Amino acid sequence: MRKMFTVLVVLFSLLSLLPLPSESAVSSVDLGSEWVKVAVVNLKRGQSPISVAINEMSKRKSPALVAFHSGDRLLGEEAAGITARYPNKVYSQLRDMVGKPFKHVKDFIDSVYLPFDIVEDSRGAVGIKIDDGATVYSVEELLAMILGYGSDLAEFHAKVPVKDMVVSVPPYFGQAERRGLIQASQLAGVNVLSLVHEHAGAALQYGIDKDFSNGSRHVVFYDMGSSSTYAALVYYSAYNEKEFGKTVSVNQFQVKDVRWDSGLGGQSMEMRLVEYFADEFNKQLGNRVDVRKFPKAMAKLKKQVKRTKEILSANTAAPISVESLHDDRDFRSTISREKFEELCKDLWERSLTPLKDVLKHSGLKIDDIYMQWS
Repeated sequence: MRKMFTVLVVLFSLLSLLPLPSESAVSSVDLGSEWVKVAVVNLKRGQSPISVAINEMSKRKSPALVAFHSGDRLLGEEAAGITARYPNKVYSQLRDMVGKPFKHVKDFIDSVYLPFDIVEDSRGAVGIKIDDGATVYSVEELLAMILGYGSDLAEFHAKVPVKDMVVSVPPYFGQAERRGLIQASQLAGVNVLSLVHEHAGAALQYGIDKDFSNGSRHVVFYDMGSSSTYAALVYYSAYNEKEFGKTVSVNQFQVKDVRWDSGLGGQSMEMRLVEYFADEFNKQLGNRVDVRKFPKAMAKLKKQVKRTKEILSANTAAPISVESLHDDRDFRSTISREKFEELCKDLWERSLTPLKDVLKHSGLKIDDIYMQWS
């Protein structure tokens, strides 16, 4: 939830500059590769000024998914409910596709076994053909459905219209990705007040209630998400100014550096487990069948692998069990945390690169900085 509240802090800063009517609210959206979280700044009297919107399952985060099935469009939890049965009808990782060329997206979805029917559009970007065999949606159109879903959650929560939105973006987003998000918001009928870097929002939230008048400090913010990792170096200090005839101390911060790996996240580690268990299941079958060629089987395996990884975070070993993984064959196995760490050895080393690069180029020593993990 750290990112959500940092975006809320940015929202308050923006709202102080805007003449908004009393019967309105502004939403903040933490749009990730895997999840979307929505919060509301509500200016209606009698309402809590800041609150996190819950979805239809009373959860604070929703799967960032769009699905089309039997003529219906499904979003969030409803779409997640059919992923294992109809993996070719549920569209995920959309934030990672926006603004990217066709080949980049094709290589990406193949690497994570997403069985999407994609075509190259006139822009050289990706078009996604749904199961009716005729309709093709752009990534921006599908993202618009997710942003619209988030806006609907915000309105239901706030009980007033929500037409303005602040959206967090990763530090490596360039003009093409940003333009794609703006286009998606326009298609969704919402106005994006600002696209806020995740690390800038985190930096603002960290310093908002601290006093730096007695000394400045360097802080490194490190975050590994589902599909990317970054480290940001931020310098905090204070200056004096006159306010109503009195001298007051005012905090300020400056982002000195940010380094990232846009292809390394928790999903990278999950895929190591997917490959490991896929090989094991293939050996059990013993008939030269590769389970990787069957989208439904891979969707089932990926779903269970996620649970196995979560168990390993607090235990030295974890089981995996998938009923009827392929050809009516069940799959059961276990893996130790030691084996998992061995499979991901190069990823652990790679995960430190953004942090090492920030320290190297700053000229600071590790004892000179504060660390914040999220």
